Amino acid sequence: MSKYLIMYRHGIAEEKESAEDDDLRSLSPRGKILLKKSVSGFKTMIDNYESLKIFSSPTVRAKETAEMLAEELGLDEPTYLEFLATGSGVSRLRELVDEIKPGEAAIVVGQQPYLSLWSQEISGTFLRFKKGTAACFRFPDEEVGESKVELRWYLQTRDFVKIDDK
Repeated sequence: MSKYLIMYRHGIAEEKESAEDDDLRSLSPRGKILLKKSVSGFKTMIDNYESLKIFSSPTVRAKETAEMLAEELGLDEPTYLEFLATGSGVSRLRELVDEIKPGEAAIVVGQQPYLSLWSQEISGTFLRFKKGTAACFRFPDEEVGESKVELRWYLQTRDFVKIDDK
């Protein structure tokens, strides 16, 4: 059985000038509204996974995004991992996937440019992660001889909202 990794870029944050340290920027009021509107569509995309765990960068905007997702999806509190904020190597991301059970999905909330770089490294597909964008990757079931990571879906905030509207 396969494992899944969902990379999710944080919602729209306050302007850079609003905080001395970039890591301390919060989601903007608009970012919170759009994130809340998009969660239902996101939930539709993740309904078929046996279990979900959220991991997040400890930057304020990523934490706020992860906490909102956890609350709206009825999941446990996110686990905060420093490497998601620093982008230190795809090997740590692969270790995270190794720790989850087959059939489970890990939602990783982070920021650019790391999500795009990790997407390229794990699947060979460079994705542009705008704020509120998510992509799901299926990791191979090695027991049946699969070896390639597959991009399952890639959606932006407006796409999640459209799913909810249908």
